[in-house]
Amino acid sequence: MLIGDQAVTVDHLLQLIKSSSKMSHNLVKSDVIPKDRQNYQSCEKISSEAAFNALTSVPNSRATQIYLQIIRNIRLAFISTETKYIDRIYYAWLNVFIVRFWYTWFTKTTKNELDSILNQCNYIKQNIRTSTKRQYFMTHPALFSIEINSHTLVYIALLVIQCQLPEECLNVSLFNSQSCEREFRLCRSMSGPFSSIVNFTVEQFIQRVKKLSYLHSIKYRNSNDHTTRSDANFLFPSHHKHSKIVHTGQNTSSDMPLKIEMIEASILQAYSDATRLMCEVNIYHRNDIPALDELSRINRLQLQKLQIADYSIPSENETDLSSDSDDGIEDEEENTFEDESDDDDSIRDDEDLSNNVLNASGMTYQGMRVFDSINPNLAKSYFVLNINGTKKYLHKQTAVWLLSNDKPTLSSDRLKRVMTNKQS
Repeated sequence: MLIGDQAVTVDHLLQLIKSSSKMSHNLVKSDVIPKDRQNYQSCEKISSEAAFNALTSVPNSRATQIYLQIIRNIRLAFISTETKYIDRIYYAWLNVFIVRFWYTWFTKTTKNELDSILNQCNYIKQNIRTSTKRQYFMTHPALFSIEINSHTLVYIALLVIQCQLPEECLNVSLFNSQSCEREFRLCRSMSGPFSSIVNFTVEQFIQRVKKLSYLHSIKYRNSNDHTTRSDANFLFPSHHKHSKIVHTGQNTSSDMPLKIEMIEASILQAYSDATRLMCEVNIYHRNDIPALDELSRINRLQLQKLQIADYSIPSENETDLSSDSDDGIEDEEENTFEDESDDDDSIRDDEDLSNNVLNASGMTYQGMRVFDSINPNLAKSYFVLNINGTKKYLHKQTAVWLLSNDKPTLSSDRLKRVMTNKQS
């Protein structure tokens, strides 16, 4: 894809992983090139604030940063539980204006001009080719999804202001699909260790959901209970990543009631920030930016001409292009892993660990066990390191993750987990 005079490519993230410490961006290659296209955790990591800030050190990556910012804004607007409702409107409409500016420029630019811009990007592989113009832009269903959901946020807010809906409707994070998928994963995990069946009837699913409901109620009642009678509570072991419990109220929208003036100010601020981003990739010059009303009128006419039904099934050329690109990336990744496995030894691993940690630029390490002080009884489980002149304690499991290049996965079929590969 192209945004202005720069390209959106995973090569920028791969270059970041290769050149920067993992402590600063918290990424591995399997996050950038996942086998599972619906891996939400990888999407969350590549669009995190740490990865976004680290990507600024990669040259010619501004378009990739904007595209990752679109993904991050979607998470903050519709999935995050801590975002205030007025901020949800801002993030959603920032995406709307970015995509509107982007699509307006895209429709005015011919395919030959787009091909010329792509050829001028010397950081793009030369074997990449596009058969149609639409491959330079995001899919049209994604475009419509951003528009519809952003308008829905404003519509819900107006209904709440007019007292036609209760304030509980502002808890948008409860409506996302990740919560439903999490429940399905937990239900599937309740199968016995000797069973490889992951499908069950509706009645079996309801029974498992009831069990999960009881377990969750006991777990959170225990975590929220501040009484001294510990013998009356069930103590559940918790993972260190889940040790911090976020307490949210019934209404996480804002401490102040919503007003129409607040919504208008938030949308205008989103429009102003979107214009600044478009100028950074030379889509518009400062004096050529269309006004908000003019942009909305142009966008409405463009959306009326779209037919999303034609884009639901890719053509044969697009399928071949996608498969060739994926195969090339996978082959390159396998060759890289083989070269690294042949050259690495224990001494070099120690040197890499020292260099990676010493070159870390971030002061906070989200999802990693790096502490200023530890329990002396657990000293054998940590390495003592000097990070940017400060003494830190690095957990050995985090050190193993720091030196790994990929994330191992297990098959969903439990019988295949214990099978050995047949050597041909």
